[in-house]
Amino acid sequence: MTDSIAGPRPLTGRTIAVTGASRGIGLAIVELLAMKGAHVIAGARAVGDHQINGARFMPLDVTSEASTREFADRAASAGADTLINNAGVGSFSALEEVTVDEYRRVMDTNVLGVLLTSKCFVAHFRRRFEHRMGSQVINVTSDVSNRTFAKGGLYTASKFAQRALTQALAFEGQAYGLRVTEIRPGMTDTNFNDQTPGTSERALHLKPADVAQAVLYAVSVPPHVRVDELLVHPACQDVVF
Repeated sequence: MTDSIAGPRPLTGRTIAVTGASRGIGLAIVELLAMKGAHVIAGARAVGDHQINGARFMPLDVTSEASTREFADRAASAGADTLINNAGVGSFSALEEVTVDEYRRVMDTNVLGVLLTSKCFVAHFRRRFEHRMGSQVINVTSDVSNRTFAKGGLYTASKFAQRALTQALAFEGQAYGLRVTEIRPGMTDTNFNDQTPGTSERALHLKPADVAQAVLYAVSVPPHVRVDELLVHPACQDVVF
């Protein structure tokens, strides 16, 4: 007798919502999931003119309850089974230099954004559970969601908070069949924090497509499997946990 091993879940016929989808990691996630057959509802503050088969872009301000509600309603009406919270901003300066405006910009986007968007999807995910269908939330945070460094106080505080929200939602979501995953990328070659991707000093960093592959793994595991977190680093980065 041979044991059968379940393979990855196909994405064909599934609808997945992605925030922060205009560029970088978010856009790479949209491209990969759509290529694998998913219908993607892609939300971004700057929608741009992206033309991706299988993806529909719509304006989204994750700091606005009205905007996140409209995004969630659109995704729910399309039958979304997964929310990927990817929107985020960076800020790196000594604590004595952090302004109230910068604090609010970072915390509103990174923390309030995850809270509002997740909150707006919960009722839809509960309804899916009533119809014996599961749901997922995947939060793309950072490898600094459990550590900090000089000039990283504000940014890492927002990532610690994202990690806390992720874990709290995982506890709460078990009651209605919700699986929650934290994806924690290390150094990644994107335009995050107004950096220029493709420079020689970042040649060995993760690429957005690498992080998208981690997301693909999490959304593709069989329904009886829950991936709590994935910590992904470029081989050139010092080992950290």
